Amino acid sequence: MASASSTAAVPHGPLHIARIHVYVFQDDAPPAVRSSFGTSTQRTSALIKVEDESGQHGWGEIWSGHPPFGAYHRATILEQLVAPRVVGQTVASIPDLLGALREAMLPMLRLAGEPGPIAHVLAGLDCALWDLAARLRGVPLYRLLGGDARRLPVYASGVSPSIAPDALDALRARGFRAFKFKAGFADDRALDDLARTVDRLAPGESAMIDANCGWDVAQARHALQRIRALPLQWVEEPIGPERPAAEWRALRDAGHRLAAGENLLAREAFHDAFDWLDVVQPDLGKWGGVSQVLPLAREALARGKRYCPHAFGSHIGAALAAHVLCAAGGDGVLELDANPNPLRTLGAPGFPQPVDGTIALDDAPGIGIDADPAALHVYPGRHAVVER
Repeated sequence: MASASSTAAVPHGPLHIARIHVYVFQDDAPPAVRSSFGTSTQRTSALIKVEDESGQHGWGEIWSGHPPFGAYHRATILEQLVAPRVVGQTVASIPDLLGALREAMLPMLRLAGEPGPIAHVLAGLDCALWDLAARLRGVPLYRLLGGDARRLPVYASGVSPSIAPDALDALRARGFRAFKFKAGFADDRALDDLARTVDRLAPGESAMIDANCGWDVAQARHALQRIRALPLQWVEEPIGPERPAAEWRALRDAGHRLAAGENLLAREAFHDAFDWLDVVQPDLGKWGGVSQVLPLAREALARGKRYCPHAFGSHIGAALAAHVLCAAGGDGVLELDANPNPLRTLGAPGFPQPVDGTIALDDAPGIGIDADPAALHVYPGRHAVVER
């Protein structure tokens, strides 16, 4: 079984950190996406660029999904508290550096009660450092982490259960063969729509649902009973991760595999959840980064779980998730947001497009793509640089 520090043994060579960029971009008129916690009418993207003394760089993404204005708060934490502790350092071990930063952030965690934003910032920084390390070695990140090239299955995420047939055909034309539908609504009509949509899937296609913690345990029991006959890969977050273990165990008897993990912020929390989770879904930009998620993924696989990383932001976050999934192994599928989002498509072009339900990573160094802040100049936001 992989230890918590197994990435510490990955040889990446010393990293001489010269400067750190933090970018926030804001789209005030995205297509509305309805979920159990409301309708999103604004999207943001928070990216980190770490540069060494030679000008080489690495990219990371800080989770900033909801509320979108939280991206600015996280950017401030990075700019004022975290980046000044990193710039000018020679980093011999990325996991050791991140461990030291977590210790240094304890006063803010205790006094300001900020475990989530701190975890998000450190996770994004960790990812940027690993991307930099792989680029300096001239190898793709998955190879630096011990993985081999392989095709990765993907699924379209954020899909409405009432999607029109022609819109579903459009997702098929984009190369998707698996679809994750929104759920967690109080109205049973969404479940009826879901059943009709899943019935329209073609042979070889598959579905899963994400309730976004929208039900209590009684509502979840009712909903899962109604859709018991649907051939779903999993049911994601039918209740909140803070709910008692007994409630999650009870829902396992409802006939569907359970998935969660994007809202867990500690390795111990994942260990506890192994008791009832079938599909483990950490988000690399929300907790742990590469240093902690990769060992967790390998441990989950060793325990007979599926590792399917959560990714619902820019192409930078999706690329990082793809490389870690490739390195971890297993039969997991990669999440790709199917909703229109220029912060994703313009901000980091070049992400591989699905072909017959899979993508292939190439041999380009690091994560294989770069963010393009200049392409997003029409979107308001923020750019700060911390350097010596």
